[in-house]
Amino acid sequence: MTEKVYHLLNTLVNLVEAQKDAMFEGSYDEALILQTRRQDIIDKIQGLDAIGKNDHDGEDFSHKIRINIGKILSSDDEMRTFIQTELNSISHRLKTIQKAKTLCHNITYHQEGETLNISA
Repeated sequence: MTEKVYHLLNTLVNLVEAQKDAMFEGSYDEALILQTRRQDIIDKIQGLDAIGKNDHDGEDFSHKIRINIGKILSSDDEMRTFIQTELNSISHRLKTIQKAKTLCHNITYHQEGETLNISA
């Protein structure tokens, strides 16, 4: 039982790293697919853990689990920071676009003859 759980945890760590890479590369659809796969692995681990609660090899197994959980949490924190930075950047760009839109809305063009008059 412990080997199955440990194997699934390693698979989960690999999925988290792949998800982080996909996100940093801008492949958000891929990151969402990997999120679903992560949840599937988590569900399998919880199912196995519920079946074999007392089947663990003590401290060594717990240590391995803590290491993998630490890796997962660290990657999740990096992705959370990346997403927050992207959201802040998008918000700033939207404000800039709104200002430009307002400016363009207030500008009128009058062309008479060969000259162009611009009013703001």
